[in-house]
Amino acid sequence: MLRTKMKQKTICLADPSICTGCGACVSVCPKACIQMMQDKEGFLQPQIDIIACIECHKCEKTCPIINPKPISTEFKTQAYSAINKNENIRMQSSSGGAFYALAKWIIEQDGVVFGARWDENWEVMHDYAEDLDGVRAFMRSKYVQSKVGVTYEQAKKFLQQDRWVLYSGTPCQLAGLNAFLGGDYPKLLQVDLICHGVPSPKVWRSYLECYLKDEKIIDINMRDKTNGWMSEMFTLKTSSATQSVGLINNPYYKGFGHSVYLRLSCYNCHFRTFHRNSDITLADYWGVDEFNPKMYDNKGTSIILIHSNKGYTIINLLAEKFILCSEKKEDILYYNRSANGLNPIPNKWKRYFRWFRLFSFKGAKHVIDRDTIPTIIIRKCKKIKKRLGIYNKCAKKT
Repeated sequence: MLRTKMKQKTICLADPSICTGCGACVSVCPKACIQMMQDKEGFLQPQIDIIACIECHKCEKTCPIINPKPISTEFKTQAYSAINKNENIRMQSSSGGAFYALAKWIIEQDGVVFGARWDENWEVMHDYAEDLDGVRAFMRSKYVQSKVGVTYEQAKKFLQQDRWVLYSGTPCQLAGLNAFLGGDYPKLLQVDLICHGVPSPKVWRSYLECYLKDEKIIDINMRDKTNGWMSEMFTLKTSSATQSVGLINNPYYKGFGHSVYLRLSCYNCHFRTFHRNSDITLADYWGVDEFNPKMYDNKGTSIILIHSNKGYTIINLLAEKFILCSEKKEDILYYNRSANGLNPIPNKWKRYFRWFRLFSFKGAKHVIDRDTIPTIIIRKCKKIKKRLGIYNKCAKKT
């Protein structure tokens, strides 16, 4: 008993309030004595088997929160808008089809692509693909925190075989991969995204149970562009029907969009910066209709942020696959607040989970609905504010 107490004092992982759930500590443990366990809000947190632990402290040394890696300054981030010239791929993608082009190039080099896909229970997990059919499962947005499982170890194995590896994920997942690998690999292409935050998988499961009951799910598209990129719908296809509603009218997306049930670490994200240690960052170019209308046709336009020489070289190799246009940092960031800076925790976070634990998704829905302003109204207000700012500057000059 005394030995257990001593170990509990000597092994100290990141506090649950700042732990991202990246799983690097699990992957690096030589005795496999750390497991990811669901907390009361439904997020995975690392739990140590104190009896099996040998106190090597590899988990602490690897944790990207406890030992963060400084942002590289070797390459000045470059920003582009991008549209995949393959119209079919673009329409199957959430934005402009940039990810598929990168993945296709990796597959053509006999490489391996890692990404997030739906599992058999319609939860999100990381996996790898060695052909383009497998890559398609990683396309389209999935607003649920994915389980990385053993993909860090798998990626390392492929890299040691001298194969190209594209690993895509949230910025904190790539920080976990970097920490686990412990060094650079010339054939590793790291692709992250401008991340708003990750919702609770438990909330997602409850949403499906409340609204679909026992119906068999055929497909889920959280960003259906059938009516256009700017009029996206949340589409659920079941064995009996297809349900499609505008994003701002879908209760799950509404809660996600207003940051009601994100992981606590997302509200003070250590990795939400413009300059990053990844090679490439991908996102939707919200505001392209205003800042660069020639790149807008309501079918989806990507942002590509290049952070390394490797990323720059590969994008140049693929330049003929895209319509590319250089962009200003301030234009990219104007409607993409999640690219840089904090996302303050809402007052309703604790209230929501109190109701959720008692009454499931439907019983807590009123917390989401109260005092939420549709995203489209926020965007219009920002446009008005920007125009007024330009008007005031001109008035002062005259």
